[in-house]
Amino acid sequence: HGYKLVQTRRPGPAFPAPQGAAVAHVGGAMSADAETEARAEAGDDAEAAGGKEASASTSEELEGCVSFHVSSKDFVRLPLEKVKTWLAKASGIGIRKCFKVKQWGYAFVSVRTEDAAAFRTAIDGTTMRGNEVSVKDGRARDANSRRPRGDEDDDDPRSAKKRKKMEFPEGYVPTLKDIKDKEKAHKGAGIEKTILQKSAPLLEWPYETQLVMKETYVKSAVRNFTKQARTRSEEYGSPMDWVDPKWPGKVRAPAGCGCPVDPIIGTPQDSLTGYRNKCEFSIGHNTAGKIEVGFVLRVAQDQSQIVDSADAIPHVPEAMKKLCGVFRDLVAASPFAIFDRRRGMKCGTWRTVMVRQSTNGDMLVMVQTASIPEERQEEFTKPLVAALLAADLRVTSVYLQFNDAVSDAAPADAPLLHIHGAERLTIPLMGLNFEIGPLSFFQSNHRTCSLLYERALSWLRPQNALVLDVCCGVGTIGLCIARSCRKVVGIELVPEACESARQNASLNGIKNAAFFAGKAEDVLPQLIDDEVASAGKDCEVVAIVDPPRPGLHRDVLMALRDCQQLKRVVYVSCNPESLADDVVKLTSQKEGQDAFVPMRAVAVDMFPHTVHCEMVLLLERAPVQAASGGPVSSEAAVAPDASPPTG
Repeated sequence: HGYKLVQTRRPGPAFPAPQGAAVAHVGGAMSADAETEARAEAGDDAEAAGGKEASASTSEELEGCVSFHVSSKDFVRLPLEKVKTWLAKASGIGIRKCFKVKQWGYAFVSVRTEDAAAFRTAIDGTTMRGNEVSVKDGRARDANSRRPRGDEDDDDPRSAKKRKKMEFPEGYVPTLKDIKDKEKAHKGAGIEKTILQKSAPLLEWPYETQLVMKETYVKSAVRNFTKQARTRSEEYGSPMDWVDPKWPGKVRAPAGCGCPVDPIIGTPQDSLTGYRNKCEFSIGHNTAGKIEVGFVLRVAQDQSQIVDSADAIPHVPEAMKKLCGVFRDLVAASPFAIFDRRRGMKCGTWRTVMVRQSTNGDMLVMVQTASIPEERQEEFTKPLVAALLAADLRVTSVYLQFNDAVSDAAPADAPLLHIHGAERLTIPLMGLNFEIGPLSFFQSNHRTCSLLYERALSWLRPQNALVLDVCCGVGTIGLCIARSCRKVVGIELVPEACESARQNASLNGIKNAAFFAGKAEDVLPQLIDDEVASAGKDCEVVAIVDPPRPGLHRDVLMALRDCQQLKRVVYVSCNPESLADDVVKLTSQKEGQDAFVPMRAVAVDMFPHTVHCEMVLLLERAPVQAASGGPVSSEAAVAPDASPPTG
């Protein structure tokens, strides 16, 4: 029909989400997110639109899986997410299911059958923090064995304590941890939240209070990695002054923090609503059984989705809300049914709608459906394109993605058809223009993103340096830096994004940037050797890393640490918990090497009204005596209103 097949296969994520296991959501309200899945739950779309949420545990979810009993003394008192993240990073295998209680020294882990042998080989016999990890055959915990909701005894003091945890005293300003704990308590008690409460849980507090919550959260993250590094230092007998309890007083850092923490970077007041440039909407039925295009309110036990309107969600732009209305009418008049996710059904067509919007109002739309026979594709696409153009919402590009999997997170080989308009959407950022495809990674709050990049650039100090841009996406950070450095070398997992980075370099006339596709742990070690040799021994090397939520692979961390010409690393994190583990590895001392030392940290609120927060950390290479007794670099980057840290 003249449509262009733009994709028949793209590589999957480093840690792919399993089919049927994840549904993306906005600030807690679930919706599909295929692109973030390709980035292994990357950061920004999980943050505001926000993140992934596992669907109800069913035997169907674990079809085609093998379960293991994984144990180690190092697991004791570690939360489930830390163990799950470590297992994924250490094995390179996507974890289908993981169950663990914090006090346990073991976890029940499920992986795909085809990954079982590789998982066992990678994990069995390895060490986490000095103790061996054992892998034995096991079985996943049966969801039906759990205590039913509502069975708590009202006279049981434990139930009273649990109910007390659900509410905050009047006038109390909670931390983000308090709010997350409250959400878990409500979920465990079967208390259903509205779509607004799920999407914008901080909306009830003034924005200034939200900023205090998030700045406190990042300070806690700095204390966390400082404490972990101190423990490691004591275990290995390698003293480092920056982990000493007296160090914060010397560098004017908050108590317990190994480096100063700058005032939080917030979203400008005029951008506190409608700030998302990308949203994903589910197509389904609301509680009244009527067709709705919005966010998933809940998933029933039979896997059917209850969808609620996005009209009340503050961070969704008005044009996108109107677009949802267009799709409601379009789906209602369509001869193609909504995809039925119930067990034993798996039929129908309409699934999700992904929308990107540029600063000038232009929109790119990608509609996800079940596979449509070629002879019926025109019957589907013709009224679709006609309705979008008639709505006069500045839709300039339309794509169709086929997905027959249970999960709305499309598999790696999901076909992608370009059916109307331009192939890419142009979004300006920091004086450059970036062309973005439907699957490209791009920060979803471009206004605050500019503020984040400006701070990262000032800390990186890339003048005349070779810049390594690890997890570069479509090249946004690296290309913004290219005007100020000798050369940028970017590494990105998704080839489509890597090709976009090359095109964006050409579009902006930038010739000192090169981009390489592949897993950073596979590409970076040799790439560093080659690029450093080409640049010369006198060339300073700096790096900026912006990894997905699990953090950096250990081979990437070792490659960065072992490159002695690498003087500074700016770490942009969407998950301070995984950042803590990575900082401990980067700052650990190795004989004959100068260690990295954390110099400054700052919180960045890219996603107002949600619990998600970005964090930026500067680490500098310091002589051994600086890490364990001498002064730190006098060139440490500082905020305009702060003084440089001293030893």
